Amino acid sequence: LENMGPSPEPNLTVLYSSRLPENFKKYAAKISVDTSSIQYENDDVMKVTWGDDYSICCCVSATQTGKEMQFFGARANLAKCLLYAINGGVDVKNREQVGPAYKPVTSEYLDYDEVVDKFDAMMDWLADLYVNTLNLIQYMHDKYYYEAAEMALIDTDVKRTFATGIAGFSHVVDSLSAIKYAKVKTVRDETGIVVDYEIEGDFPKYGNDDDRADDIAVWLLKTFLEKIKKRHTYRNSEPTTSILTITSNVVYGKYTGAMPDGRKAGTPLSPGANPSYGAEQNGLLASLNSLTKLPYEWALDGISNTQT
Repeated sequence: LENMGPSPEPNLTVLYSSRLPENFKKYAAKISVDTSSIQYENDDVMKVTWGDDYSICCCVSATQTGKEMQFFGARANLAKCLLYAINGGVDVKNREQVGPAYKPVTSEYLDYDEVVDKFDAMMDWLADLYVNTLNLIQYMHDKYYYEAAEMALIDTDVKRTFATGIAGFSHVVDSLSAIKYAKVKTVRDETGIVVDYEIEGDFPKYGNDDDRADDIAVWLLKTFLEKIKKRHTYRNSEPTTSILTITSNVVYGKYTGAMPDGRKAGTPLSPGANPSYGAEQNGLLASLNSLTKLPYEWALDGISNTQT
């Protein structure tokens, strides 16, 4: 990186441990400041699961070197799923009935218990569609482009993981927090579809080391992965998930309507497990403290917090 300067490649990862030599920590920090091209992963946490001989594949996912492979599965937009829950499966961007035609929210103000119940049901539908779609993709990939050369380098008894992911994580958390701790008024169009929200009062936001919001974040992660695990996965691979959108959060946001947390329609979703834009009020350390409350064993594909 010192020779090349900032560039898209190589993507370098430091497996960070409290036991690393102090001079190496300082050198890595200097290169990070100079290039913004190093990512850090918590070796002390990850080696408990993966052992000492593991590598980073994909963006931040760990894998036991030479023993495992991953069926990559991108991510599901849970922010859009929440909007489907509120509008009975109707997509606010094109007014089409995309999700199941469940009863929409009809009240002027959103009720936390009602929204959570509807969101939970909509996540069931999404998890089923998500896993079925990924099963089809992975089957057809193996059928037409089986990676024989790569697989020849892996042990005979291969462990396969079925990677999924979450987009819009912090916006869902903050939206549910706003509904629970403030008052969120719905703004409807002439057909009755909720197109925007007005927030009355303040509410705790994910990324500020506040358990009221962070507990919702833990619930969301566990609930979604539990739903994924109930579905049959291709080649009986082990379901995993991640919270690590990298740039794709911009496109997800483009096709997602306004959120109850105050995010405007079409604007980028926050990346990975970062706080929502403008929600981080207590600095980077508080943001990282919120992230560390998310149990790694529930997101073995990785949890990212991107800073530049």
